[in-house]
Amino acid sequence: MAQKEALMNSMGKIKHAKKRQISHAFSHTYLVGAVIILILSPIALLTDRKKLSKIYDF
Repeated sequence: MAQKEALMNSMGKIKHAKKRQISHAFSHTYLVGAVIILILSPIALLTDRKKLSKIYDF
């Protein structure tokens, strides 16, 4: 019985550590995505297309 309790305790710790590492990895993924969007947003404002009526104004 002691071995079973030790095994269950170890499995619980492993599951907890695995969940913590996965959530940590996803938080980094969202942080990287947010930084990319933050950096590229001002560039997107500078790339607006001109209206056709201004280009072909006869």
